[in-house]
Amino acid sequence: MSNPGLIVRRSERFEISLPARVRVAMHHLDAVQFAKGITGPDRWIDIEVVDFAEGGVGFVSEVFFARGLSLEFEVLDPTGGEGDVMLHSTMKVQRVQMTDRRPAYLVGCAFTDIDDETSQSIDDVISRLLGDADAEPGLESYNA
Repeated sequence: MSNPGLIVRRSERFEISLPARVRVAMHHLDAVQFAKGITGPDRWIDIEVVDFAEGGVGFVSEVFFARGLSLEFEVLDPTGGEGDVMLHSTMKVQRVQMTDRRPAYLVGCAFTDIDDETSQSIDDVISRLLGDADAEPGLESYNA
């Protein structure tokens, strides 16, 4: 007997703590207006990625993002120079929950518009999280 409330994940999820940033995608700019001071230069908002998978990410933010909203997403390389981007992607907000620990939101997103380059970048991040010898310097220290 199937359970209609059962959530089945398509890919392995890595619990991590990794700084990243998001901004509202261009085609949703007219629908979303943030108060002054919420976004940084070029509309970016700093977030903390708390889980990462081939299909999407979960992140914590003090800013609310509505379900269905399209976002641009960047993970900056913590082992590289300032501004080095490991992954740039678009994603869609799938779920939003308030957190218990602090006044923030836990946001679950699915990657969208995945081309070959984005797919390779996602695979590279996962390889680094796993600490694969063939990957660039590892991100295993960012695993939760």
